[in-house]
Amino acid sequence: MSKNLRILAIFPHPDDTAFFANGTLGRWVAEGHHVTAVCCTSGNLGTMRSDQTKEQVAALREKELRAANAVLGIQETIMLGHADGGFMEAATLRRELVGEVRKHRPDRLLTLDPWLRYEVHPDHAMVGRMAAEAGAFAAFPLLHPEQLVAGLQPHSPTEVWFSGILGRAPNCYVDIATTMEKKVAAILKFEGTLALLARMFAPEIDPGHVSAEQQRALAQHADAWLRSLAARIGKQAHVATAEAFFVERCLPGHFDNMDQALDEMLGLPAPKPQVW
Repeated sequence: MSKNLRILAIFPHPDDTAFFANGTLGRWVAEGHHVTAVCCTSGNLGTMRSDQTKEQVAALREKELRAANAVLGIQETIMLGHADGGFMEAATLRRELVGEVRKHRPDRLLTLDPWLRYEVHPDHAMVGRMAAEAGAFAAFPLLHPEQLVAGLQPHSPTEVWFSGILGRAPNCYVDIATTMEKKVAAILKFEGTLALLARMFAPEIDPGHVSAEQQRALAQHADAWLRSLAARIGKQAHVATAEAFFVERCLPGHFDNMDQALDEMLGLPAPKPQVW
């Protein structure tokens, strides 16, 4: 990739890119691309503690996300501030995200895969779907014409990258060997991640009151666990560490996937995944 790209990452909660996309986002930044992160909710349910208000949790989650994105070098972080836990309305969110696509004019849009089977979190399915629709529909000038009056012109990204645990086999892998350390450092900015790691590896640690020594121990656990996940994915791409995606090219109102869909309908094998 010789051209510097504009990349828009749209996700529901502050830590939703942490496990399966942050190595890639960090690599894109290092390669000279401009990454804007849009977090749709405040993450105000994102704690297992009962000694904080939703407002306090939201403020902490935003602080953590900005700190994590600073580690990755992400140039811009936007919080839309919707309530966590399934309270977003689809049409309202899609209108907002169409506006973000038109404002930032990305070449590439990254979001969660909304078609994952057994996805229980409504925010994940909602944001992934509305982000994908925004990418495909922001090109139509008669959609939300008030945005054009405000100076936002129609735009469509070239492609949408679906991330996370995918609902289908990946068609793209990204080698994250050069950004694995940053991925680990970024994920440790989130108290919720510390709580998960503590529950998995060190239940005696209180995630809200972690000493420097405990922080180092959790960092070691995080490094080993994240490397094992990345190695498991990387094995499929024949690299040491990787993240997996399903990438669709955009047309106005559609994905450019007719041949792919027809091959799948006929039971033909998928093309070999790309490895970056």
